Amino acid sequence: MSAGRYVYEYVTGDRTPPPPAVPLHDSRFRATHSAIEHNLVPGGPPEPWAQDLLRIARAVYLADRSSPRNQAPDRWTRHIELTVPLLEPDLWRERAGHLLPGMLEILTSDRWDVRFRGGATRHKGVQGDMLMPPATEVTLFSGGLDSVTYAAERARVRDAGPLLLLSYYQPKLQKRQRELRNALPAGRPIIYRPVLEQIRGDGQELESSSRSRGLLYLATGIYVASSHGVTEVTIPENGQLAVNPPLTAGRVAAASTRSVHPYFLYLLNTLIESVGGTVRVVNPLLPATKGEVCRRARDAGLPLEAITNTVSCGRIPRYRRVGHFHCGRCYPCLIRQSGLLNGLGRDDTPYEVDVWRPDLDRERREDLLALHSWLANGFGVRDLVTDLPLPPRTDPYALLATISRGREELRRLFAHHDRPVPAA
Repeated sequence: MSAGRYVYEYVTGDRTPPPPAVPLHDSRFRATHSAIEHNLVPGGPPEPWAQDLLRIARAVYLADRSSPRNQAPDRWTRHIELTVPLLEPDLWRERAGHLLPGMLEILTSDRWDVRFRGGATRHKGVQGDMLMPPATEVTLFSGGLDSVTYAAERARVRDAGPLLLLSYYQPKLQKRQRELRNALPAGRPIIYRPVLEQIRGDGQELESSSRSRGLLYLATGIYVASSHGVTEVTIPENGQLAVNPPLTAGRVAAASTRSVHPYFLYLLNTLIESVGGTVRVVNPLLPATKGEVCRRARDAGLPLEAITNTVSCGRIPRYRRVGHFHCGRCYPCLIRQSGLLNGLGRDDTPYEVDVWRPDLDRERREDLLALHSWLANGFGVRDLVTDLPLPPRTDPYALLATISRGREELRRLFAHHDRPVPAA
């Protein structure tokens, strides 16, 4: 294979793919498909399209993590050819084959050729505890400030069916996620399900960028919703980080995370609809800034300790010292600081690095300096859609208003630390 070009076939059994395809064994996932299914009961078998979507997401994630970007000519953009066994390959080939590559390119900034073949095994569902009825609502619960706030609001809805919280399991976050789930206000029944979706390297160094992880998390939520007969999955993310406008020219495209961007969610929903799916993914916090989310957390009855214990850092946990959940210097940490300061008037989060120290080296202030430069420049509708378009029927001025309010929160953060940003 040429530099930066990878050819794979996703394998769930003993099949040996024809050359030049390299097998990507599902057994590299630490949790098998059946283990995920058992963890998500009670619930019936997901619809075939939802089973196929999760297979595709698992295959894409394996291919993404198995393909080092440093071997590409530009040390980033790869050409990945992938074959995936499905229950309904003809349906996906005819209705979604043209949609998936473009969606993946937006997500990872790579060229994708995805092919489908038959041979997948149908999952039958698992009989659960009949005392606990299926969920009536499914929301993704990362343990971040946004997802905990939204879960607290929904948990208070009385006379409603069970609320299912789906967490992306990480060993270092498991205890914290459970504590946050237990801090939610009383109201309706809650089903908490952490799902392990980490993979083994099997002696291979894994690509660290993992831009496709968001799709895997979403596809798992969709799989769960289909199993429980729920037609909507919520992924709560404030508008500032959902849009995630690039702070510098070097952060356009997949150099910034795109998995909750309104346009990506629109493409995902279009993909689901094209194969006959009935589940939609919705971001209920898109109109809110981080500061507004913090005020909603307080109003939902979350104690200050629980709000402080939420985890918002964008850096991979292994890059932080033991006992620290926040590096203090990445863009999500800075958004968190501005949100807590503007929404609650205080931030008691223990950060690994005090990014506001004047003697801190430039490398560790990289995001702070980029943010300062971004705030010093104007930001309008054209800037809002420069990197990615917005979905049809989206009001760009309403979304721009959210970003503008968030920028003012960030300006107040800089002023709080005696580093005012010049007016744009």
